[in-house]
Amino acid sequence: MDKKLYAIVDIETTGTFSDRGGITEIAIVITNGVEVIETYETLVNPKARIPYFIENLTGISNQMVANAPEFKEVAEKVAKILEGKIFVAHNVNFDYKYVKFELELAGFDIGQARLCTVRLSRQIMPGLASYSLGKLTKSLGISHTSKHRAMSDTMATTDLFHLLVEKGEDDILNTLKKVSKLPNLPANLPERVYNKLPNETGVYYFYNDKREIIYVGKAKDLKKRVTTHFTGKATDQKLAFYREVQHVHVRLTGTEIIASLLEDAEIKHHWPIYNRSQKSKINKFGVFKYENQKDVVMLGITKIGNQVKPLKTFPSLSITKKWLLSKIDEFGLKASLCGMPEFDSLTTTTEDHQEKIQGFLNEYDDSSETYVLSGKGRKVGEKSFVFVENGTYKGFGFVNQKFKYTSVKKLYSKLKLKDETITSRTIIASDKFDEYLEKIRF
Repeated sequence: MDKKLYAIVDIETTGTFSDRGGITEIAIVITNGVEVIETYETLVNPKARIPYFIENLTGISNQMVANAPEFKEVAEKVAKILEGKIFVAHNVNFDYKYVKFELELAGFDIGQARLCTVRLSRQIMPGLASYSLGKLTKSLGISHTSKHRAMSDTMATTDLFHLLVEKGEDDILNTLKKVSKLPNLPANLPERVYNKLPNETGVYYFYNDKREIIYVGKAKDLKKRVTTHFTGKATDQKLAFYREVQHVHVRLTGTEIIASLLEDAEIKHHWPIYNRSQKSKINKFGVFKYENQKDVVMLGITKIGNQVKPLKTFPSLSITKKWLLSKIDEFGLKASLCGMPEFDSLTTTTEDHQEKIQGFLNEYDDSSETYVLSGKGRKVGEKSFVFVENGTYKGFGFVNQKFKYTSVKKLYSKLKLKDETITSRTIIASDKFDEYLEKIRF
């Protein structure tokens, strides 16, 4: 092996990431890839209570860390040991992010290269039944007596690393030499899968080791969007997500509107665990039409729900008001009959409003229309379409570029039928996609 030094690191934690908890034990082994040069270990007082199940898992109790130093007290020592070394760990993102976070709080920074023994094991010793540290060391005959204690795990990882160097030194050196813009990919997500992701529009799916879908998302640029999941600040949820991701699959959609509609349908079908806590990204406010007791057509702004379909949808109340005010001015409507009396003009009468509201409705009311929104396809020679029949979303499809939208019957033969939801209504009513689509009425 060359003269590089490697810092093999393992930590035990309270199970939470942030100022609510932290590291309870850290162990570091310095090696040149062949032999151990230096070791360091210490318990750490996380200044937070260790949960009962974590105490049972690691054997580290609240009493054991009560008189231990806080991380800030050992930060200088840890930073000095790590300085100039290549950071190595089993599932390196987990340990690295914790240690980096704690060091930065103490005023120190680490930015050195890092290696993951999970990823290296998959590369150098493919086809093994499991790459968890416990099962991997057992299958390779590596001693690992006190699982979930930092030094025991570190020594087991060190022995594993030495074996990897012996079997695949060139692979390790090539990994270090790569000038790569890869993000911090989850240890179990193959780099080749990430590299094949397209820079195109569609929906992506993350899977765990049981091939269960754990997250569904959409993107105009799939590779760029997937990358964002593995960059940025670490959180409890992100670290848990890193450990679970084993595979990513994508479906091209051609247009953003179909990506949005497919994402909505797939989330409601699979209910992936990491989608459930997401705040809704759909538009929340809409412009609605209704009639008063004198049969005058009026407009109003309200939150979107299960009521009648909105004419247009928007992400905020202020944007909705701004848009409606522009249309009041453009079509000469009476503001007080559009729910905005503070902007009323004395020169615009109710009769003027009744006369001019139809022009507005002709452009924005498609609640009983049958039409197609046609756009870009997934490949050359193809186009996509979204079909709305009698004001109800029916689904989307893909057809040859020369296909003519001449009959509803022909469309149904090409259609992927979907149920209409509140989300799909707001997606179709949004003006976000208008400039990319052609509206063809039947």
